[in-house]
Amino acid sequence: MKLCATVEKLTSELSQARLEIQHLQARINSIPTPTTPANATEFPTPQESHNRPTAYPDAPWHNTARVNALKQPSPQQREQRRIQREAAAARIFHPPSLNQGFKYLYLPTKARIPVGTLRTTLRKLGVNNARLLDIHYPARNTVAILIHNDYEKEFTELIHHHNITIKADFNPSSGEILADPKYSTMTQDERDTIATELQTTRIERALQHIRAPVKFAVVRFFYEQQWISKSKLDSIVNNHNPKLSFIFEQTETTAEQDPTTTETHDDTDMDMFDASSTQFSHVISAATPPSSQH
Repeated sequence: MKLCATVEKLTSELSQARLEIQHLQARINSIPTPTTPANATEFPTPQESHNRPTAYPDAPWHNTARVNALKQPSPQQREQRRIQREAAAARIFHPPSLNQGFKYLYLPTKARIPVGTLRTTLRKLGVNNARLLDIHYPARNTVAILIHNDYEKEFTELIHHHNITIKADFNPSSGEILADPKYSTMTQDERDTIATELQTTRIERALQHIRAPVKFAVVRFFYEQQWISKSKLDSIVNNHNPKLSFIFEQTETTAEQDPTTTETHDDTDMDMFDASSTQFSHVISAATPPSSQH
């Protein structure tokens, strides 16, 4: 009896499905067919579309000379770079600075933007990027900028002029700056130890990007601050001595070449040489084996 009821139910559902199919088929048949088929030429290939003349033939991006002109620095930027280049060159003939050393300054940031973008922003504020030896992010919403002590006054004045506050109490080796939840259950001493290790890693990474000759003055300063180990100092200084002649030969060769070199490289090299100052001679002494010193 139950089986008969199931058969009747299935038969009824099948009849309803057939009626629905017939209804849909009738709707399809009622749709009018296109009188003319679509012409393939009305839909060009991507290559054909690319080759068609543009609706704006006079647009500036079609003028190569104008595009190249837009890429060039403005007269104000060229004048600023000229002044910075002349000032950097003049510092070569100044007596050694009594304010030797380097310093990390810490500024607040809303987001962790790429370092290149950050340098562009700082340049718009009037900062000489050639004097910024290293930039990295030691903690969330904080950027660290390494400068020579001689540039501190000018840099801080520019920063304060734009109402930017320097985080004078920031400590990159403090466990308080660790934001990762995996460190939340550790003791304060354990967090301080991890923060110090992370800071050492950042410092050693910075040394990979700082150019000679200021690099050797910076590594000496880092060692004096006990930020890096003696083995790290030796590994960098030992690679320095064989390259001394190459550095000075390169300087002489550059002076004999056509003076129309790029402004950015001129500014950077001059400022880096100036930043190293008399510390450069101390590094040379440290790189010389004891048997050769008298």
